[in-house]
Amino acid sequence: MRRINENELEKLSEFMTEQFWEKEEMHQMFKGFNKEKGKSIATNILYMELLYFYKKGDIYIFDDDITGAIVGIQAKNLFSIQRLLMALKSNKILKTLSKEEQELLQNNIKPIEEVHSSKWYKKYCKNPYYILQFAIAKDMRGKGIARKMLEELFDYASKTNSSIVLETFTESNVPMYEHFGFELKESFEAKNKELKEYRMLKQLNDEKRKNIVFGKLSEEDIKNVENNVDQIVKDINNIF
Repeated sequence: MRRINENELEKLSEFMTEQFWEKEEMHQMFKGFNKEKGKSIATNILYMELLYFYKKGDIYIFDDDITGAIVGIQAKNLFSIQRLLMALKSNKILKTLSKEEQELLQNNIKPIEEVHSSKWYKKYCKNPYYILQFAIAKDMRGKGIARKMLEELFDYASKTNSSIVLETFTESNVPMYEHFGFELKESFEAKNKELKEYRMLKQLNDEKRKNIVFGKLSEEDIKNVENNVDQIVKDINNIF
């Protein structure tokens, strides 16, 4: 797994469109569009998002062929989907659409705006690490790529954050994320009943305690523990 290069963002946006096209959010956003036109718009929108997250967050790909990708950001730097979609109104993407297509897209977006919250986590934690997008190529699923990418991201995020959050519109994703230690904290359904967001959180500050129990401390962790023990011994000696 490595960080993506800026010149690979276009390829990644095409990859993400292919992996997400059958998902609930894409279905909602591009209802009424033909497949070719919808995918073209989706790819352009994803490219805009990825360009922002490349500059303000983290984008990792599994390999040069982009068989897997994960996008994350510090929650305090999150550029909300609502702001992004509002920006589209004056963007060149919309200028390529007819007035009817613009109205259709904006109406399709309303249930997404209704159901999505980028601040729900504040009831449970402060400034978590935020997973925004995560995709594995369809023909590469079940080969351990998801585990490898998530575990590396957990390790990276645990250096600066005590928790990590994500949302998914796909109910079948919930058990998978629970398998990796996430807890379903809440869900919210759109008024039209066609879209439901599942909001999940994983505590990262438990990881090192688990590692102590199972003997998985890194050399750096062991050194820190030894230093702490040495300091405790000195403090006890000073008391007595």
